[in-house]
Amino acid sequence: MQRILVSGGTEAGRWARTQFVTIGRCWRSTGMERTDYLDHTRSVLGAMLLAVAAVTLAACGAGIAATSSPTSSAIPAVDVAAAEQAALHLFEADPSVLDHWNPCSNSDNWIACPVSASIKTRLADLTSTGYFGDVGGCGEEYISGTQNGLNNAPMVLSGVAGGNGGVIVVIQRGPAQPRLTAVMTKETGSWLASDLASGIGPTASIFSAKPNC
Repeated sequence: MQRILVSGGTEAGRWARTQFVTIGRCWRSTGMERTDYLDHTRSVLGAMLLAVAAVTLAACGAGIAATSSPTSSAIPAVDVAAAEQAALHLFEADPSVLDHWNPCSNSDNWIACPVSASIKTRLADLTSTGYFGDVGGCGEEYISGTQNGLNNAPMVLSGVAGGNGGVIVVIQRGPAQPRLTAVMTKETGSWLASDLASGIGPTASIFSAKPNC
């Protein structure tokens, strides 16, 4: 071990300080470079402390994320089958003719029809202007797409739940009529059509300026 004398103080004191300074220094064999064991140990300990700190911070971060993330609430399932059955009530079986179906009655402003108030108002406005009439109009009733009803039972082709809790129901009205799409929305416990579309295209919706017949 190499002694390093420190000036000042007694010989015993200088020796004690020399021991403190030189402890831990080791030498390799003759001709090899000297290694500073203390510095190496400090480097290793520093790296270990940094690794422990990183793991601790990661664990803390994970804990904070786990505690601060909002609890996901269960989204209630949409009753697609109920919406489909409600959409089929846009039509009613003809009690006087077998295998014949009529659109839900407009004699009382579609009160019994499973449609929203806005649909009823729109149907009333179009009817009052003769939009569906024989003279200068479509010559067809909007819901059934015919003048005299359907000779084939209306059939649901598909029902797809939407992101807002509604259901898009596509109905085949007959071999010659375009499909009727009803956007069903639950209002006050009942499934009602908030939009109707005859066929496809930009004028399919009943709220178009000139809706398909």
